[in-house]
Amino acid sequence: MKLYNLKDHNEQVSFAQAVTQGLGKNQGLFFPHDLPEFSLTEIDEMLKLDFVTRSAKILSAFIGDEIPQEILEERVRAAFAFPAPVANVESDVGCLELFHGPTLAFKDFGGRFMAQMLTILRAISQ
Repeated sequence: MKLYNLKDHNEQVSFAQAVTQGLGKNQGLFFPHDLPEFSLTEIDEMLKLDFVTRSAKILSAFIGDEIPQEILEERVRAAFAFPAPVANVESDVGCLELFHGPTLAFKDFGGRFMAQMLTILRAISQ
């Protein structure tokens, strides 16, 4: 997967580089060069999956072969080892409750995922 710096489109990095580097030149954020597309059938099938499996499948479409699917799913499962319920706001609108992690704050999702990615990327690079 290639990502580019939003402040300098000439700076392109891999997923691993973006995660370990953090920000690009001029404090630019990295953004995927191409966004994966899912058919309605694929989306319907993913909606039948549990949160972790669905998340790993979507992430895999972004990350490609930089992290094998089974390892990615294992790391996502370790990161999100707490409930991630969706509350129904309306009949066709849901809201992911981000306060069920260890610190009861939304940061549990991003922080724990980032820690797992750094761990696996370090292991892969050694």
